Amino acid sequence: MKTSIKNYLLLTALFTCFQVIGVAQNEPAQRVIYDFSFQRDTNDVTLKSKDQYALDIFKDHSRFVSFTKLKRDIYIDSMKQAIETQGGIQNVKSINVNFSGMGGGSSYDIFKFNNGKIRFQQKFLKDTYGYEEDLTTLNWTITENTEKYGQYNCQLAKVNYGGRNWNALFTTDLPINNGPYKFSGLPGLIVKMWDDKNHCVFELAEIKTINDANSSIPTAEIVDKKEFKKEENARVQMNAMASGMAPRGADAGTVTKTVFKDQNGNEITLDQAQRRRAEAEKKNNNRLELQ
Repeated sequence: MKTSIKNYLLLTALFTCFQVIGVAQNEPAQRVIYDFSFQRDTNDVTLKSKDQYALDIFKDHSRFVSFTKLKRDIYIDSMKQAIETQGGIQNVKSINVNFSGMGGGSSYDIFKFNNGKIRFQQKFLKDTYGYEEDLTTLNWTITENTEKYGQYNCQLAKVNYGGRNWNALFTTDLPINNGPYKFSGLPGLIVKMWDDKNHCVFELAEIKTINDANSSIPTAEIVDKKEFKKEENARVQMNAMASGMAPRGADAGTVTKTVFKDQNGNEITLDQAQRRRAEAEKKNNNRLELQ
């Protein structure tokens, strides 16, 4: 039995929202892994989220992305392949779609180029937007302060960016002109970075070589940063609600309803989901970039 028109439209909407644009181009890369801690509520030091990020360094650019997004991309790609195996959305009889457990980490990509420019991009439902910045203008101050970080001899540098005063420990033991988030431009790898309020902390966890890093840069509509922020604010609620949708079949072979789940995988109503999100947003009052 084929899916009904209603379910076909639902699957089409989901597939459009979450499909991966472009074909992955896998190649070897040096992967630098950072642990990230972020205080989401400026009034509550105990409310901190944690995630891990990968900085994949290729010959002509690097990619900074959360492991949460990497997991989502792999899952979405497998869902896409499952749909294609069944002959397209119109022929889907059964497919398991469940985004619970994917985590709530960031969904952006940062591509950094050897000329000091970066591209920040993010998918909002079916559209991918991005903006570019020239960060060769960052005014780093390299201090005389030195200290050990693990096995590395480090030096302290400071910079103001995005409305925050940042501290960075870098090491020339690893002569890599790169670091977490958008940052680069020091004569060595940044192994730890934090703002003066300790709301945001990146710390080096591991360095390794991998053979199958995705070096492709997805197509995006490039706008200026202010326009991007407006688009982000307008669509973030819609994107959050869509990412919580988990269509399931009540019997084998059909998708009959849309189910919302909490972070533990328990079913909740749309009204409960909206109330919980509103409460969560009250405590989600901090941003990595304040300006």
